[in-house]
Amino acid sequence: MNRNWFKGLCALLLALPGGETDARPLPSTSVSVRETLAEGAVRFPTATGVEIKGRSGAGLPVHVRVTTSGGVTHHSRPQVQGGAFSCRYPADFEGAPPLSAGLLYVDVTDAEWDGAAAREHQAEILLVVRGTGESVPDLPLGFLEDFVDAAGNKDSRSRQWNRHRALINQFMKGRAAGLMGIQKPVFDLAQEADFQWFKQNAALYDFEHRDRDWTLPLGNRVSRGFWQAMWNGWFNSSNDHPWDGDPANRAPSNYRPYTFANDLADLLILLQMVRAEVPEQWEEKRGLAGEVLENLLALQHRSPENFALKEPGGRQEFYTAGAFRYGLFETGEWLVEGRGWFANPGFRDFERGGVFNGRCLWALGECLLREPDGPRRAAIREALALGLRFCLKDARKYLKETPGGRVLWNPTTPGEHAYLLLGTLAAYRAQPDLEFDLGSGVVSLRRIALDGVEALAESIGSGNGRTRYSNATAMNLAALAEGLLVFPRDPEASRWREVAVREADYWIGLKALDASWTTPMFGHMTAGGGMTFVLGKGERPHVSLYVGGHWLHALSNLYAATGEVRYKERAEQVLGYYCGANPLSVRLINEIGAVYNRVSDEDGDGCEDAIHWNAYPESTAFVQIGLLHFLEALRGKRVQ
Repeated sequence: MNRNWFKGLCALLLALPGGETDARPLPSTSVSVRETLAEGAVRFPTATGVEIKGRSGAGLPVHVRVTTSGGVTHHSRPQVQGGAFSCRYPADFEGAPPLSAGLLYVDVTDAEWDGAAAREHQAEILLVVRGTGESVPDLPLGFLEDFVDAAGNKDSRSRQWNRHRALINQFMKGRAAGLMGIQKPVFDLAQEADFQWFKQNAALYDFEHRDRDWTLPLGNRVSRGFWQAMWNGWFNSSNDHPWDGDPANRAPSNYRPYTFANDLADLLILLQMVRAEVPEQWEEKRGLAGEVLENLLALQHRSPENFALKEPGGRQEFYTAGAFRYGLFETGEWLVEGRGWFANPGFRDFERGGVFNGRCLWALGECLLREPDGPRRAAIREALALGLRFCLKDARKYLKETPGGRVLWNPTTPGEHAYLLLGTLAAYRAQPDLEFDLGSGVVSLRRIALDGVEALAESIGSGNGRTRYSNATAMNLAALAEGLLVFPRDPEASRWREVAVREADYWIGLKALDASWTTPMFGHMTAGGGMTFVLGKGERPHVSLYVGGHWLHALSNLYAATGEVRYKERAEQVLGYYCGANPLSVRLINEIGAVYNRVSDEDGDGCEDAIHWNAYPESTAFVQIGLLHFLEALRGKRVQ
């Protein structure tokens, strides 16, 4: 491939960042459709429809394909003049229905569809059609699917089967799959071998235990709703807990899958937002979401003793009643120190308060908000009471008192207080009259929420509260802006706004220092006040895609709370990157509803050139949570 030509293309298209291992050079593509995204990725369903435009580098005839989030595909063959083409959906697509809320997966080729031609002759984008009024697009979530509908029908008999079959088939044959090395030019979910491949290599759901008798729990696992930390093939000797007990047996099938508590929580938050925004789609996921919630509740420790194990050398964490376990093996065994992910002594997500508690409480708050009178409301309130008491009083080892005398949860891991606060604010929105005993008397949930917002504002505004981590900064801003939305008339609201605006504008103004990168995405802050996408020692420059999801959430909340258009504009740019305005010419929110871990610049020329099949629970959850918050902000739904 002519690298100079590709660098020129990157410069022309405003190149952007990424990262992973085992990279191969990215082939150039002879067509482009990202010109369509110049007007933004989000559209209204106007009478004239959506204009789709792009370029054909070789001047060859092009073929445009549009697939809806319902799995229905229509085609058009526009004329190419001067290397450019344009057509309108649905007017120029025979048989296409009127435009309505939904996602449009747009592909263009100047050769044959999919297969070997896709890598060099195909490009793709995603358009989000808002709908009118409260109507919003559904989000196909095949990556999370258990293929059981509300009536209990399974697999090909389920209500969602045809839609997911069409979208999964298209993804497996297309350009992104080709670049990642998992492309299957002949693939049909209706074929048993292909369905088995999908379940083993491209699905988070634990199908192995789906159809057992769930009238009896599986150890600590009380229900079948269970998303694994990754698909089955990911579990290996680096995260060791073999089925047969023999660590020398390194067959991939010998490693027991598990979930992390935060993955269940993150994905449950996404489903709860889908519940509020797309009620019809919720019917497909209602049973699964309820089962996942039951397992999340079971992960909370209820007795007073410390469940953390003592490590070699005597070190021991402190997790008592209200704290959440690290995770579960699919067999119902607890994920503990030294097993599973934590078999590697370098993986220490469980320490210093962990990354589990705040996110689990955020999920519980969202569940209460979306279903305040639901059948599990009493259990959720009890779990919130225990969790808040642990995080705000009992876990003294992991707390910090601000100068104003308020408690900041887990300040050694920046951003964790923000997760906790989002859950507290969601619970308050659901039931503002709740009161909890935090061990020093009964306190109103309103007081707990206000103290949480004030503690965060104090921390960020203290002069030394700024963190170099963009993910933590984004969550802090999302939570602080949420506080503004929930308490817009509080006497301190103007100060919260001042802190949030100052910090957001500082980060928006940071410039990337790596090579020639020009991207709307966020890396980490450097000591000199720039931004870097080299996020770890020895790593290649890359964009961690979950981080952009956090920023999409934060910018959306900031726009909703302040009305400042610059936050909306940056959010549009970030969303555009996910929808195809990137040098890879692929959708980063794909047809199966998955988002990858990262994209990378393997040769260090300032232009992303590698993507891998590493779809990730956190990226999948946080990017789509951010998208739904952005749509909510555009509708003005949260403006007080």
